[in-house]
Amino acid sequence: MDISHLISEFASRGVTLWLDEGKLKFRAANGALSAEDKECLKANKAGIVAHLEKIAAEESNAFPLSPIQKSYLVGRDPVYDLGGINTHYYMELEIDETIDIPRLENAWNEVIAHDDALRLVISAKGTQRVLDAAPKYSIEIVELENAEQRLEKRKEWSHNIYPLNQWPFFTMRISRVPNSKDVLHFDFDCMIMDAWSAKIALSQMFKLYCGEIVQWIDYGFKDYCSDLIKFDSQQDYSQAEAFWKSKINELVCEPDLPYAKPLSEIHNHRFSRISGELSVEEFALFQQRCREYRTTPAAVISTAYLKTLLGFSKNDSLTINSTIFNRLPLHKDINSVVGDFTNIAFITLSKKCKNFLECVQSVQKDMWQLVRFHTYDGTKILKFKEGLSPMRAQMPIVITCVLENGQKSNSDMPAGLHQIYALSKTPQVVLDYQVTNFDGRLSVNWDYAEPAFAPETLKEMFASNVGLLKRLLTEKWDEVL
Repeated sequence: MDISHLISEFASRGVTLWLDEGKLKFRAANGALSAEDKECLKANKAGIVAHLEKIAAEESNAFPLSPIQKSYLVGRDPVYDLGGINTHYYMELEIDETIDIPRLENAWNEVIAHDDALRLVISAKGTQRVLDAAPKYSIEIVELENAEQRLEKRKEWSHNIYPLNQWPFFTMRISRVPNSKDVLHFDFDCMIMDAWSAKIALSQMFKLYCGEIVQWIDYGFKDYCSDLIKFDSQQDYSQAEAFWKSKINELVCEPDLPYAKPLSEIHNHRFSRISGELSVEEFALFQQRCREYRTTPAAVISTAYLKTLLGFSKNDSLTINSTIFNRLPLHKDINSVVGDFTNIAFITLSKKCKNFLECVQSVQKDMWQLVRFHTYDGTKILKFKEGLSPMRAQMPIVITCVLENGQKSNSDMPAGLHQIYALSKTPQVVLDYQVTNFDGRLSVNWDYAEPAFAPETLKEMFASNVGLLKRLLTEKWDEVL
């Protein structure tokens, strides 16, 4: 008999079971427990006691979700606009050589054993726990007949939803198509790690696979969460709060874009991606122009995004939700830790700016403040604004800007691996601008809630954004309107 189901069945009828100093106790409403039920409890006593002891042990090792993890958990509830989905990341890596699956499995299981975030189990109660030891993970091999079948699998795998209280919160597969290279499909719930951490974990796996040594550290995500609570308790956030209170009335929480459908009617939806790029040469020129105008690439990219959306918005100003990968230096090896280090902040731009240079200077000024107050919990900011409905999608326009400075990092992938596709989806988000430069190109991607935009509208907006980025390569910024 399934003991968990049995306990749930009794609970549904008003019978509560618990342990008191190792002894099974129960409380029941009058008439809720029949003689037959008592015999059932007696017959299954050992199993019930063992199950309750296991739950108690698990709960004793649980620790709270971070604020951003809590927001991801809340977003799973379809009562919220753009809700009913999980925060999820999916990627495909094409591999030049045929993969030795047993060797890859051994490498991945070693990574799981050392990176505690990969052993996380998330509870609906708002807690998480790390399994001391996870079961051996097997990498599935999927044999397909053609590339079209691989694309069909992409539609399925890119939208995995992981049940709470179950391990694992990730999936790794290898697909094989005749006369084609192997493709590794990796996806995960972002409650256990962010995209940067995923690249660290994959890099560790491939180093082990290639026979290299990985320097494991005696510090994990659970340690970081514990240290972060202590760190926060010692901080004076009065200046950060004063800054955001002074900005709160400028924030446009519900941007009026040309939606094909009201956001309040979108739930349990799918996401798609539209992509473009600046070539290696174009991105090198882009960085040179940023230096000439004394601004950062992230500020210019954010400004171009805001300018583009403002051109399609009925609002006089627009606010985007900026994702920050916020690894605080609480340990000397923090950049090798796998986990979710996401924080958020907001950037606003007004149509009053006369030209692009004036716009980017305004955005850069705000972004320096975001850097200054990056340790402040961004999920608290909207609490300063009165009259917001928690059920509505607030700040549904996101930018996730992950730019490397050209130096070798612990997330570098070995030669022979090529990312050919990726897709993110996030509850209460309608549009997420994912921009990276991992291979020297500037990869520009818009991940969007499918029902929210007519395809032709989305394509027009995206083309306008890429076109603006390319105009900045040659035109004077004080002449770009």
